Amino acid sequence: NAAFVDDPATVSDKRLDSPAIHVAAAGAQLAFRQNYNLESSGTSYFDGGVLEISIDGGAFADILAAGGSFASGGYVGTISSAFSNPLAGRQAWSGNSGGFATSTVTLPAAAAGHNIVLRWRMGSDSSASRDGWRVDNVNVTDHPCPAARVGISKSADNSTVAAGGQIAFLVDINNTGTGT
Repeated sequence: NAAFVDDPATVSDKRLDSPAIHVAAAGAQLAFRQNYNLESSGTSYFDGGVLEISIDGGAFADILAAGGSFASGGYVGTISSAFSNPLAGRQAWSGNSGGFATSTVTLPAAAAGHNIVLRWRMGSDSSASRDGWRVDNVNVTDHPCPAARVGISKSADNSTVAAGGQIAFLVDINNTGTGT
């Protein structure tokens, strides 16, 4: 059930846009799985895919140019300027991923408090074709955690604790949530 685009032997510019996503706080992350086999030869990349972002309906920009960063599974090379690829000169995923791999992206701080649209964009050139690109399991994690507050009280009668004295006791804190 992954989203799929083929990689033809003609110039193409294919796009998959997410619905609008509200990002509550800085530090939000995007994770997705991808499997690509896009035209390359050694370290020369001819066809490739990129991730772009639009904040509050603004122009789409590459996730890195917009201030995001890859925590894992980032771009592998730069698309060749030969053969008219619309993504020529840009960093991209290209070549063969060898199966599904996870990419994790820290979204730009400028996205905090705004709506974003994510775009997976694949460009091909006028030479050879390959299988294509699959994107699956898209997940945005946004943990706007408030400052921790703990209220602790213990009572003792006046006969066991002198005025201004201290009461010793242990506190166990268990984090049963996910994330930090």
